[in-house]
Amino acid sequence: MSTETSEDQADSHWEDFFSEVHAPDNYEESLKKVRALIAEAHETSSRVVLVTSGGTTVPLEQFTVRFVDNFSSGTRGSTSAEFFFEHNYKIIFLYRQKSLQPFLRHVPNALDVIEVDGPCKVKVKCSEMSRLHQLLVQYQSFSKTCLEITYVTLGDYLWLLKGISKELNSLSSRALLYLAAAVSDFYIPKKEMPEHKMQSDKQPAGMVFSLVPKMLRPLASKWAPNAFIISFKLETDRDLLLPKAKAALEKYKHHMVVANLLTSRKSFVMVVECDDIVKEIHNPDASKEIEQMIVEHIILLGLSTFYPCSLVPHLEYSCRRKHSFGQIRLQMKHFALANSDLEVVQL
Repeated sequence: MSTETSEDQADSHWEDFFSEVHAPDNYEESLKKVRALIAEAHETSSRVVLVTSGGTTVPLEQFTVRFVDNFSSGTRGSTSAEFFFEHNYKIIFLYRQKSLQPFLRHVPNALDVIEVDGPCKVKVKCSEMSRLHQLLVQYQSFSKTCLEITYVTLGDYLWLLKGISKELNSLSSRALLYLAAAVSDFYIPKKEMPEHKMQSDKQPAGMVFSLVPKMLRPLASKWAPNAFIISFKLETDRDLLLPKAKAALEKYKHHMVVANLLTSRKSFVMVVECDDIVKEIHNPDASKEIEQMIVEHIILLGLSTFYPCSLVPHLEYSCRRKHSFGQIRLQMKHFALANSDLEVVQL
């Protein structure tokens, strides 16, 4: 009798998922652009972060009219991308079509910032000129270092995540995967999905959702084992938050989980690392964005520049509890120098 749980079975089915779900139309063109950005990063020794953002839709029909969605607007990912830009990362921003985008999220409604200036003229209000000028300068600079790629469905997202992460693996420790997208946990396999629109004058047939295969496992072990991988965990029950985050690290062998509650996600997160290291980040100031604190914590640790995913079990994480950051950095550097496949990058 098999002792596999439903989650274990889902983990082993990711290859079946990709054989059943077609790649998105923008797949090859997107990877071509990713390769160009990575080639430039190799030439300039730049760090690259893949930021995923927004929700994924789950189609209910093959010719999709109806779908299941979630509430994610892409705030966490788009905001974080802005702060990675401030730290000189090249950015691949994989985001849900029509969700929030870095810097563009600050753009007000056009009709609120312009005014009539004669019979055939309009102009930007003087009160808005300085703010819009600064925003435009930031956005134009950001655009030169960021590649934006869109997705809509769960299948689109997972195909692009797989393809992009495989390309990023060549950057080794200079690649960071910051997986802030709100990915569906359940989907309807194509063979169980009606072909055409469900008719409103008929009782719909019962729908059976399947677990989405857990892609963190192949991501950390096969697609991008040399990159630094950060996942996100959202819960509604505080008692589940830390145990779930720790369980994910243990099971999937990636590097960090940023865990938060639905009701306090803008003011409190827990950053959970291996060896039970937990950092609580509190943001009592509603005028500030907690994503800045999350990104700065990641940058401070410098973890993404020191070691690949496959070497996580060999590191002595507990040193962070006993020593200053400078001493940690020195220890990690000595560890890296003892391993010829590692590259130490000065932050």
